[in-house]
Amino acid sequence: MEHTKAVRSKKKRAQPILFDLSINGRSFNVIATPFIVATGEDLYRVSYNNGPVHVFGWDDGLNRFAETDLQADIIPPIIEMAIAERLNGVASEMQDAA
Repeated sequence: MEHTKAVRSKKKRAQPILFDLSINGRSFNVIATPFIVATGEDLYRVSYNNGPVHVFGWDDGLNRFAETDLQADIIPPIIEMAIAERLNGVASEMQDAA
């Protein structure tokens, strides 16, 4: 049992991505933490202004990241799109670096 704990503690955790958005004169502090699900899909846990966590994933129909958690509180579309735009940029940077 101790060996399992040691192995888990060595697992590298994804670093959160922190950024600020300014929308219609309001500031939003965003924390997006990437994670990968069993299918290999890259998702992000996103919270803004210390609010509830929303899950963003790639939406083929929209051709961008979008909120995938239908049970979550609704994010105003203008905020969702601004967050998605930033996540698209992050994903592009990561692909270029690979």
